Amino acid sequence: MPISAKDWYEPNPDLNSYYQGDIVRDVPIIFLPDKISKWLLLRPDPRAAKHIDAVLGGKMCKWLEVRDEGHLKDAWQFGKREELVAAKAQMTNVIILTQSCDIVHRDYYQIAPIYPESEQKNSALTHLRENELSFTFFLPAVAPHLQENSYANLAHTTLIPKAFFPRDKVADKLGARLTEFARTRLQEQLAYYFGRPFGFGARDKAKETAEFVCISCFYKTAKPVTEKFERDAQFTPCKTCGEARWLRVVPPGQDPQPETEPVIRKDS
Repeated sequence: MPISAKDWYEPNPDLNSYYQGDIVRDVPIIFLPDKISKWLLLRPDPRAAKHIDAVLGGKMCKWLEVRDEGHLKDAWQFGKREELVAAKAQMTNVIILTQSCDIVHRDYYQIAPIYPESEQKNSALTHLRENELSFTFFLPAVAPHLQENSYANLAHTTLIPKAFFPRDKVADKLGARLTEFARTRLQEQLAYYFGRPFGFGARDKAKETAEFVCISCFYKTAKPVTEKFERDAQFTPCKTCGEARWLRVVPPGQDPQPETEPVIRKDS
């Protein structure tokens, strides 16, 4: 079933605080400059009166020079192994990943930047819109702040100081708020991306016709509950426990394909 803005966003959000899943507008995200794989360190120019330790402590310095970290023997040896660096920042919409109950107590929030779906290949759009790409979370367009279908890139998750999320400016900064249903889907996507369960789940299809054993039943009862799935069939919940966590049963002498496929051997 297609994901719609009606199901995904609260029509009348509370504007007194931020919550997990909030889309927040115009937050700067720091990146390395394009085509540069190492940090460029900023050191006081010899003409400057201040030392690097003073600069790291917040003292303003009139002259700074850019140095490649690979050409400095004392790189990352000042302060608490800190450096002042040259970087670029992109002002973009973000989604808050930090749990709602932690937002008041944390000095930094975990966020993921939001990009338009047009940045994905056309061949991936169907999977993106169904949240079948593990590193993305689909965000359908919603007026006025999300003009086109977009997605949060979980692979770009980073930390942002809470100062960028002023509580007295929620009404100005909030682009959209997820419904409770959508927030649950976000939590599932985060769990799948950062802690993918061992075995095959409801998102997976059988790579070949074979017998599979239910992992949950084995852990709960120590009894092997098996079911046969045809090649390319979607894995369904176990009829005994209702969970979808399966391992392929490999007959003696047969190797799993590929080698990383989660399996259990018949003689184990």
